[in-house]
Amino acid sequence: MKKNKYVTESFINAITKEVSILIAANDHMSTEKAKNLFKKSKVYNFLCFPPDYFYEEDPQYFYEMYENLEHKGIMVDNNQLYLMQNPQLYKLPTD
Repeated sequence: MKKNKYVTESFINAITKEVSILIAANDHMSTEKAKNLFKKSKVYNFLCFPPDYFYEEDPQYFYEMYENLEHKGIMVDNNQLYLMQNPQLYKLPTD
Protein backbone atom coordinates (compact mmCIF):
# COMPACT_ATOMS: atom_id res chain seq x y z
CA MET A 1 0.00 0.00 0.00
CA LYS A 2 2.87 2.38 0.79
CA LYS A 3 4.37 1.70 -2.63
CA ASN A 4 1.11 2.65 -4.38
CA LYS A 5 0.86 5.85 -2.34
CA TYR A 6 4.48 6.72 -3.17
CA VAL A 7 3.90 6.06 -6.88
CA THR A 8 0.76 8.19 -6.86
CA GLU A 9 2.48 11.07 -5.05
CA SER A 10 5.45 10.87 -7.42
CA PHE A 11 3.11 10.94 -10.42
CA ILE A 12 1.22 13.97 -9.06
CA ASN A 13 4.45 15.83 -8.26
CA ALA A 14 5.92 15.13 -11.70
CA ILE A 15 2.77 16.21 -13.53
CA THR A 16 2.47 19.33 -11.36
CA LYS A 17 6.07 20.30 -12.10
CA GLU A 18 5.69 19.88 -15.86
CA VAL A 19 2.32 21.65 -16.04
CA SER A 20 3.72 24.53 -13.96
CA ILE A 21 6.57 24.93 -16.43
CA LEU A 22 4.12 24.98 -19.36
CA ILE A 23 1.87 27.55 -17.64
CA ALA A 24 4.84 29.72 -16.70
CA ALA A 25 6.21 29.67 -20.24
CA ASN A 26 2.85 30.43 -21.83
CA ASP A 27 1.76 33.15 -19.39
CA HIS A 28 5.25 34.67 -18.82
CA MET A 29 5.39 34.19 -15.05
CA SER A 30 7.57 32.42 -12.53
CA THR A 31 7.20 28.68 -12.18
CA GLU A 32 6.43 29.12 -8.48
CA LYS A 33 3.47 31.41 -9.25
CA ALA A 34 2.32 29.04 -11.99
CA LYS A 35 2.57 26.10 -9.59
CA ASN A 36 0.42 27.94 -7.03
CA LEU A 37 -2.19 28.78 -9.68
CA PHE A 38 -2.28 25.18 -10.87
CA LYS A 39 -2.60 23.83 -7.33
CA LYS A 40 -5.64 26.07 -6.75
CA SER A 41 -7.40 24.82 -9.90
CA LYS A 42 -10.06 22.17 -10.39
CA VAL A 43 -7.66 20.35 -12.69
CA TYR A 44 -5.21 19.80 -9.83
CA ASN A 45 -8.05 18.49 -7.68
CA PHE A 46 -8.99 16.14 -10.51
CA LEU A 47 -5.37 15.02 -10.78
CA CYS A 48 -5.18 14.26 -7.05
CA PHE A 49 -8.60 12.65 -6.67
CA PRO A 50 -9.52 11.08 -10.02
CA PRO A 51 -12.58 8.89 -10.47
CA ASP A 52 -10.25 6.39 -12.16
CA TYR A 53 -6.46 6.50 -12.22
CA PHE A 54 -4.94 7.49 -15.53
CA TYR A 55 -1.21 6.86 -15.48
CA GLU A 56 -1.14 6.90 -19.26
CA GLU A 57 -1.94 10.63 -19.40
CA ASP A 58 0.90 13.05 -19.88
CA PRO A 59 1.42 16.61 -18.59
CA GLN A 60 0.12 18.06 -21.87
CA TYR A 61 -3.31 16.54 -21.15
CA PHE A 62 -3.56 18.32 -17.81
CA TYR A 63 -2.15 21.55 -19.25
CA GLU A 64 -4.80 21.54 -21.99
CA MET A 65 -7.49 20.93 -19.38
CA TYR A 66 -6.15 23.83 -17.29
CA GLU A 67 -6.01 26.21 -20.27
CA ASN A 68 -9.50 25.28 -21.49
CA LEU A 69 -10.90 25.72 -17.99
CA GLU A 70 -9.27 29.15 -17.68
CA HIS A 71 -10.22 30.43 -21.14
CA LYS A 72 -13.39 28.54 -22.08
CA GLY A 73 -14.79 27.54 -18.70
CA ILE A 74 -14.85 23.81 -19.40
CA MET A 75 -12.42 21.23 -18.10
CA VAL A 76 -11.67 19.16 -21.21
CA ASP A 77 -8.56 18.48 -23.26
CA ASN A 78 -8.20 19.73 -26.84
CA ASN A 79 -9.35 16.43 -28.38
CA GLN A 80 -12.57 16.48 -26.37
CA LEU A 81 -13.07 20.16 -27.18
CA TYR A 82 -12.66 19.48 -30.91
CA LEU A 83 -15.24 16.69 -30.79
CA MET A 84 -17.63 18.90 -28.82
CA GLN A 85 -17.31 21.57 -31.51
CA ASN A 86 -17.71 19.01 -34.33
CA PRO A 87 -20.29 16.45 -33.16
CA GLN A 88 -20.90 15.24 -36.71
CA LEU A 89 -17.53 13.50 -36.57
CA TYR A 90 -18.63 10.90 -34.03
CA LYS A 91 -22.37 10.56 -34.67
CA LEU A 92 -23.47 7.42 -36.45
CA PRO A 93 -25.27 8.00 -39.74
CA THR A 94 -28.93 7.10 -39.58
CA ASP A 95 -30.41 4.79 -42.19
